[in-house]
Amino acid sequence: MLRRLYRSDGEINLEAVLRRAVSDPIKPVSEKGRMRPSTVVVASGVALFLILAGFMYFSFGGQR
Repeated sequence: MLRRLYRSDGEINLEAVLRRAVSDPIKPVSEKGRMRPSTVVVASGVALFLILAGFMYFSFGGQR
């Protein structure tokens, strides 16, 4: 469905839209020309990692 929507309009590129959605709204490109991720994306990734690490520790590592 999304491919049909984005294929119909030559101006819209799904990759560019997703890249713009996760990039930093204040300064989307670093000095080296690389994309800077949004603070919300980074914080969500760290929180997800900590939740998964805690789950793995208490499920498998804490059985002594």
